[in-house]
Amino acid sequence: MKLGTALLTVAATICISGLATAGSLDVGARYGRTIEQDGNNLEIAARYFPIPFLSLGASLGYANLRYDKGLYYKKADTMPLGGYANAHLPLIPFVKPYAGIGVLYYSVNNISSPNQLDRGEEHSGTMTVQGGADISLPLPKLSLNIEARRLINDRQTQLLGGIWFRF
Repeated sequence: MKLGTALLTVAATICISGLATAGSLDVGARYGRTIEQDGNNLEIAARYFPIPFLSLGASLGYANLRYDKGLYYKKADTMPLGGYANAHLPLIPFVKPYAGIGVLYYSVNNISSPNQLDRGEEHSGTMTVQGGADISLPLPKLSLNIEARRLINDRQTQLLGGIWFRF
């Protein structure tokens, strides 16, 4: 009972404080590579900061992957849709590192493979763990972004870089 009252008091204090009105929105585009497979990723993303140290984000992208199956290569186009929660640490004024978790859902389309059993459309999802940094640019409201993302169920690592515009 005492813990619940304390949590309710902290939540109410945050809601009526200046932190509650500190929300901002970032919109950006990123390009990346998948390390374990030969593939490119392109995504547009948005993230909302309800408080300065926490962001909730979403992304929609396109990726083309090339799998080495030993005797042949398989090519696939995917449309990943992701949702993320990140904690940001403003250590240095111009560099803001972050880390978080997320979910990535994607549908695999346009599979080309010489193996007839290795074709068709697929849908899959995976949990992600990501970390990165936002680097402020001298232009107002613009920042560079670099991110490393591990797709846990897919056992793949993505490296992404792009630009954010803050509203």
